[in-house]
Amino acid sequence: MENLKIEGFIWLETTHGLKIGRGRAELLNSIEETGSIAAAAREIGIPYRKAWGMVREMNEYSNTPLVFKNLGGKNGGGAFLTKEGKKIVEEYKKINGRFNLFKTKTL
Repeated sequence: MENLKIEGFIWLETTHGLKIGRGRAELLNSIEETGSIAAAAREIGIPYRKAWGMVREMNEYSNTPLVFKNLGGKNGGGAFLTKEGKKIVEEYKKINGRFNLFKTKTL
């Protein structure tokens, strides 16, 4: 028998229906880095409308919002992760890192 390898992706789900996988974690991380949903969408290569829909859905299914959006104005808008948003991104990174180490093992 040939060597077998493990493939797959990790996503987190809460009892409230919140789902965070690779794409959403990447979006949240990029929002934290850029301070903008539009810039984060450009950075990860998805349309703004899709990014905003993902943010809206994550906020809706989370106990507390993950992303807070400042409205535009004289100094412009912007977005940032809440404490809960930062926490879930870190948790995803930690679990995904462990899974990636596990995947490197050959059966």
